[in-house]
Amino acid sequence: MRKIVICTMLCLILIMLPPMTVGLTIHQKSEGEPVVNEWTYLEGIITKPSYVNGDRFVTFRAIFVHYSTHWYGNVRTGFFHHSDVILLPRFHFGYLGSHLVFAKFNMALFP
Repeated sequence: MRKIVICTMLCLILIMLPPMTVGLTIHQKSEGEPVVNEWTYLEGIITKPSYVNGDRFVTFRAIFVHYSTHWYGNVRTGFFHHSDVILLPRFHFGYLGSHLVFAKFNMALFP
């Protein structure tokens, strides 16, 4: 029983470590302010990406991808599967490999 309590306390400390390192300054904006920046998080399994339109966009087929997109204050999440084609701008943060994607794109998806 003692090991369980110690492991639980250690896990809670590790979970709380990121907020503690930034000084617990997590706050939300008021709902009256419109948010105009768009972004999309993608994570999952894809086919090899290819670049189109003069290397300005990247396209790939999603084997199983979870997405979370934010557009003007609306957040939408879901899944792409069965080889859905996705076209996004080339500029991204994160990892876009030949079979995996864990990236944030500066553009909203409209599935």
